Amino acid sequence: MHDVAKPQKTEMTMRPRSSKKPLFGAILGVIGLLVLLAGIKALQVRKMMSTPVTQPPTTVSSAPVKEEDWSPTLTAVGSISAVQGAVVSTELGGVVSKVSFQNGGEAKKGDLLISLDTSSEEAQLHTAEADLELAKANLDRARDLSTRKVISKSELDAAEGAYGQKKGVVDNMRSLIGKKGVRAPFDGQLGIRQVNVGQSIEARTPIVALTALDPVYVDFALPQQELGKLAEGYEVSVRTDAVPDHDFKGKLTAINSMVDSGPRNVGLQATLQNPDRKLRPGMFAKVEVVLPEK
Repeated sequence: MHDVAKPQKTEMTMRPRSSKKPLFGAILGVIGLLVLLAGIKALQVRKMMSTPVTQPPTTVSSAPVKEEDWSPTLTAVGSISAVQGAVVSTELGGVVSKVSFQNGGEAKKGDLLISLDTSSEEAQLHTAEADLELAKANLDRARDLSTRKVISKSELDAAEGAYGQKKGVVDNMRSLIGKKGVRAPFDGQLGIRQVNVGQSIEARTPIVALTALDPVYVDFALPQQELGKLAEGYEVSVRTDAVPDHDFKGKLTAINSMVDSGPRNVGLQATLQNPDRKLRPGMFAKVEVVLPEK
């Protein structure tokens, strides 16, 4: 018997597919995108280079030419001061019985500012006035008797002396009472009061500042070499940071008779009108003296 040949088994091995093709395609796609972007950019650059560059129009302004005079100036810094200013104080001591002004108010010369208690002085005045009336009656009687030659000349002189003494006491008491009332010495603006009703104060105690604000002075100095260019009456322009963008006009009214031996400066003073009272004593000021040369 012949052996029947057995069919042989064939083993098939599965091999993975190669990944080179997808990678190669991705690289080609990136290269193509880069080429496309480069082309677009080249077109943009070519278009920009082909477009002519135009400058924006220039704005030109014009004005008519005219001739004007120019005056040279001398500049300095100074400070504002009051033409009249004082801190009003009492001449006598006492107890404040009345305050007759408002802080920051106006005062006219002679206005009563404060009153001190005068009850004791007024009582003494009444007694002195009674003594004066008696002395006056004695004097009248003595004059009548002297006319009739009843009394001697010395007795008449004694009566006249007694009357004069009593009158002096009355006048002194009235003057004392008057000094217990403090009055404004000049027209001006008041500051803030420094005493209160019921307060016991001594002589020379400050009561309130009183300042005349129109006109005002501006005090400044210039080097001595400028002295020959200066004269009273020259126009002065003043500016201050407290009132920006405003020039105050005035006149040079005083030149110091001496030169400061330290900085070798000469002191100057100008007078400014200040109707709006915008300038206040103590303000810093920038000063220009306008010279007459054109």
